[in-house]
Amino acid sequence: MNNGFLVIPAVDIMGGRCVRLIQGLPDKETVFGNDPVAVAENWEREGARFLHVVDLDGAFKGKPVNKEIVERIAARLSIPVQVGGGIRDAQTARSYLASDVERVVVGTAAFRDQLWLSELASELGDRLAVGVDVRKGQVAVAGWTQTGPLAPLEAVQNLASAGVKRIIYTDTSKDGTLGGANFAGIKELADASPIPLIASGGVAELDDVVRVSRLAEFGVEGIIVGMALYRRRFTLPEAEQAVARGGAG
Repeated sequence: MNNGFLVIPAVDIMGGRCVRLIQGLPDKETVFGNDPVAVAENWEREGARFLHVVDLDGAFKGKPVNKEIVERIAARLSIPVQVGGGIRDAQTARSYLASDVERVVVGTAAFRDQLWLSELASELGDRLAVGVDVRKGQVAVAGWTQTGPLAPLEAVQNLASAGVKRIIYTDTSKDGTLGGANFAGIKELADASPIPLIASGGVAELDDVVRVSRLAEFGVEGIIVGMALYRRRFTLPEAEQAVARGGAG
């Protein structure tokens, strides 16, 4: 079995339920469970080694909304949990990490204050990741509703300079679409990035997972998978086995 490259199921929470959105749009919601904790436990039973949780309400409102649910997930699971969505100040990040959450993912705030980000990166180290969410060639913020002035490559260089240890790259146009991952975008960003990258967005088939895993030599640590797993395009064990056969790294 593959020991390095991670296939990471996503649990996105909106209105207290486990949902998936298409391209991050709240009016394109599909509900996959009324109990996100139970959904998370199921992924662990299926063999997940890491879990990605997003407070979607928090991402849109700029502050945690489903924090209690996220913390219950982290407390119930034995595997590491990373959480994003509405984490825009150090106090919120610290509060999550004081619970059973392993890593926080900051997006919007990371691109608004370089000094603040440097201080947070210094304090949190490997327990911090920054989401580089890309829409139409620019970094998207505020729950993907706005784009900033930065292109992805410039953003990654700035994040590395600030001491960030890891980025999570999402092509927002692909997210939730089952349209295939943006392999060129992932490779370009990973190749230019001096820090490791986790990819996300668009996975539709097992081959997508395997192809991204082959970018491990460029610093791609894993792939976050949502809709394809929920639609049972393939199972998590099948993805792990395919990566092992495909020879990641």
